[in-house]
Amino acid sequence: MTGRAQACGALLLLLAVTSSACGPGHPPAVRSSATPASAMPTSAAPLPPAVTFEVEVAQARTDRVARIVELQVRNTGPVDVVVERARLVSDLVGGGTEAGRDVGADRVRRLRVPLGPAACGPDAPGDPAVRVELDVTTSDGRAGTVVVAPTDEADDLRRIHGEDCAAAAVAAGLRVTFADDLVVREVEGVPVADVTLRVEPVPGGPHVRLTGVRATTLLRPWGATGRWDVDVDSAAPPPDGRLVLATVPARCDLHAIAEDKRGTVLGLAAVVDGVEQPLHFVAAPDALRGALYEFVLAACGGASDARP
Repeated sequence: MTGRAQACGALLLLLAVTSSACGPGHPPAVRSSATPASAMPTSAAPLPPAVTFEVEVAQARTDRVARIVELQVRNTGPVDVVVERARLVSDLVGGGTEAGRDVGADRVRRLRVPLGPAACGPDAPGDPAVRVELDVTTSDGRAGTVVVAPTDEADDLRRIHGEDCAAAAVAAGLRVTFADDLVVREVEGVPVADVTLRVEPVPGGPHVRLTGVRATTLLRPWGATGRWDVDVDSAAPPPDGRLVLATVPARCDLHAIAEDKRGTVLGLAAVVDGVEQPLHFVAAPDALRGALYEFVLAACGGASDARP
C-alpha cells in the first residue's frame, strides 16, 4: 500500500469515528510526614527511605481539550512499588487519579490526571508552587505517601492556567460557540468554507472584545495566513449574533490531514475590560469536525503533498 493510500485510509477512519460520535534538573523527592488515613491502611509499616521518585508534568496536544495532564513517574529507588493514587497539587490548577499502577525499580510509568477548575482572579498566585503526592505500597505490605517537586519543562501548568482563566473571563461577558452548519461556496474558483461562531453578550458581564482568531495546522483565512483579524464587541455585537470566518485549507499534504490533532481547535484573542488575555481555545463539535475534514479533502482535490 502506498503512503498516500495509507493516509487516505487513516482519514476515512477518522471521518467514520467523528460522524458516529456526532525546569531543568531532577529535584529530590521529599518524604511526607503524614499518610492520609483514607489512602493507606492504618496498620501498614512505613515506607523505607529508599523509596524515591522523579516526576515530570507534561500535556500532549491531544489532551488539551479534555484538560488532562500526564505525570511521568520514574522510580529512582531499588524497591518495586505500586502507586495507588496520585495527586497534582498546585495553587493554580490541580487534580488527582486512582492509579493502581506497578512501578518497578528504575522504571517509568505515565499516569493521566484530569484537572480540576483553575484558580483565577486577582488573588491567583504567580508561582504555581507545584507538588505531586504519590500514595504507594510495597509487596511486603509497607505503605506511605511520597511528596515530589516535579519538573514542568514546557511550563504546561502555567499555560493551562492562563488559557482557563482567559476562557472564564471572556465567557463572563461573551458566549462564543461554534454553529453546527458549514456553508461551502466558491470564490474566484477556490472552494471556501464559512465557519461560523455564535457570539452572545452576557447581561451584566464585563466588556469583551474579540480581536483575532488564530489559524490552525489545517485551516487558515481565505486570502491571508496566520489569523483572522476580527472586531467583535460585546457592547455592540453583530445584529445576527454570528461571526463568519471565510476558511480554506492551510495545507493539503495527506499526513497533515489524516494525523490531525488540533486542526479544528481555534485560538481566540480577546480583551476583557481593557486587559489583553492569553489565547484561549474553542473546539469544533464532532459533527462539524467531520464536515471540516471532508471539506479539506474535497478542496484539496483528494489531497496531495503540497500546500495550497
